[in-house]
Amino acid sequence: MKKFLFAAIFAFLALASVEVNAQTTKGDVWLGGSSDLGLTFTPDFVFNTALNADYFLMDRLSVGADVDVYVAAQTYIGLSPRVQYFITKSIYANLEANVLRINPGGTTVDLHYLNAGVGYWHHLSDNVVISPRINLNDLTGVLGIGTSLSFQVKL
Repeated sequence: MKKFLFAAIFAFLALASVEVNAQTTKGDVWLGGSSDLGLTFTPDFVFNTALNADYFLMDRLSVGADVDVYVAAQTYIGLSPRVQYFITKSIYANLEANVLRINPGGTTVDLHYLNAGVGYWHHLSDNVVISPRINLNDLTGVLGIGTSLSFQVKL
């Protein structure tokens, strides 16, 4: 596990050293999807995929939301508002909170989890990015470390 974590951090830092022109300006709207690819290091196996949208309130600062499909011991669909701040042109910090869950047992509105992460925007073109991210999952409960990969398109 230590070797994998070291390799993941090394790969992230290597990617972060590449300079790109991130389009993170006020008024930009980005739509896309993401997945943790089943690579979550928690006590239980977790798979999460999401559709997401972000709006830049100002240069480098966006607010948005994920509509999650979460598969684990309990399967649900959820809503997670989020905020992202770009520390550099390509490295950002992310904070998201799952506040709505719909599952076979009913619908609940509560703070179900709070996640934080650091990611890297890599532009495939002026309007398309892929973004690997390292996450601290469930800051309010059983803390885990995970990864995710998103694909977004600028409208």
